[in-house]
Amino acid sequence: MLIILNLKASENQPSTSGLQIWLDASDSKTLTTNTDGHLLQWRDKSGHGHDATNDSSAPSPQVISKAIGKSPAIRFSGHEYLRLSGVIRPQAGPLTIFIVSQRLASQSSGQQWQRLVSSSDPAATTDDGRAPNICFLAQPDGNPQPYLPRIEEQEFSDASPAIMTIGRSAQGPVNFFYGDIAELLIYDRGFVSEDESRAILEYLRDKWNAHIANEDDNWTRVGLLPSPPARENDAWPLSDQANKTGWTKIEDLSDEFDENSLDASKWRPDYPGFKGRFPSKYSAGNITISDGQLNLVMRRNSSTNATEKTNAIQYTSAVVSSTHLAFYGYYEVMARAMNSAGSSSFWFHRSETPHEKNEIDVFEIGGKSPGFDRKLNMNLHVWETPTEKRHWNIGGSWIGPWRFADAFHVFGLEWNENEIKYYVDGMIVRRVKNTNWHVPLHMNFDSETMPTWFGLPEDGDLPSTFSIEYVRAWRLK
Repeated sequence: MLIILNLKASENQPSTSGLQIWLDASDSKTLTTNTDGHLLQWRDKSGHGHDATNDSSAPSPQVISKAIGKSPAIRFSGHEYLRLSGVIRPQAGPLTIFIVSQRLASQSSGQQWQRLVSSSDPAATTDDGRAPNICFLAQPDGNPQPYLPRIEEQEFSDASPAIMTIGRSAQGPVNFFYGDIAELLIYDRGFVSEDESRAILEYLRDKWNAHIANEDDNWTRVGLLPSPPARENDAWPLSDQANKTGWTKIEDLSDEFDENSLDASKWRPDYPGFKGRFPSKYSAGNITISDGQLNLVMRRNSSTNATEKTNAIQYTSAVVSSTHLAFYGYYEVMARAMNSAGSSSFWFHRSETPHEKNEIDVFEIGGKSPGFDRKLNMNLHVWETPTEKRHWNIGGSWIGPWRFADAFHVFGLEWNENEIKYYVDGMIVRRVKNTNWHVPLHMNFDSETMPTWFGLPEDGDLPSTFSIEYVRAWRLK
């Protein structure tokens, strides 16, 4: 006998662009159980038919009608799992997963490294923690401790979702999950726009009254800045003019750009292994120093026209990368974003430590991109660690009262072992717990096209220039 639970579905909707799997325990129409409440089928609401079922020979998780508040969830007890039907795509590529789960005190036992979601390529011989396979862990440190209802997001840059399971490793009967899963969203793409990703997280938060993972360790300013500090000297950061912290200057990573050319002992006019985001390409000829400023210019590529193929390079841009590595310290720049939809960015990337690929984005600004001209986009990425290869990020944005392309502003980054802090005009706008950013990185300034985020520049806005008045760096004595 089959029983269809009579539970009301949520009226809100997440983004459907690229949505391949949507499992929602609050929607009674998607849940089929047997007489004792064990789940036989959890139907996919995305329209792609990737339903979740259990193997007939395996135990099945149970539907608990009031698992999270008054809302239902699927309960796994360390023995059950579900398999998703069909193949999202045959080849490896980006994949983004959002999931709502919890673990009660009574569920806080069992093996370590429990899986919420796992995938594998039948042709791959590596475990599911290595690309192109993926594993989404209930607890990153493997500890089976209880946790409150939580929303997590992970983006995998090179995933092969041929075989996908929920509550167990896809490659065999190991790493079973002990806890509750309420909703699962899987997209066959990455999320370039922080706003779109945030909208999904907030949809899940409001629906399940759950907290967003890592949010307790983060803070981002909303609203105007308090009165900024006055500049009394150039020796110390604008946010610490009395140098109460005890900074000392890092000359190798500081530059006032007073010379007529780029200082080759500090900077290189390219980025190793990357030529720029299509349809733009870095060109050293777009880098100039004049009037005490470093200028990165974006231009329409004169060798292309509107009738050419869409795979042609349409714009030239520029990048400047430090020859020296940056690490814990304070980094300050005075800069003005370019007045076009080209990006103006200050970031740290390119580790020389094996199997440690991290990124710190101090800002990415679309100076004349609608909706982005007053938005300071800040982000932290992890691409690879010694134990796994997957991409995840912690992003945030602050809305300023002015366009960043209209005038110069002072941007700061304080990076230490415990926290990463972002500043605008000497005032803090964001604070993030430092969980993974513990290796030296190269410092970079660049401009690129970001067509799916900022859109493409209008020809009438080109050439446009991202200008840096200075960069100053300090470390603790």
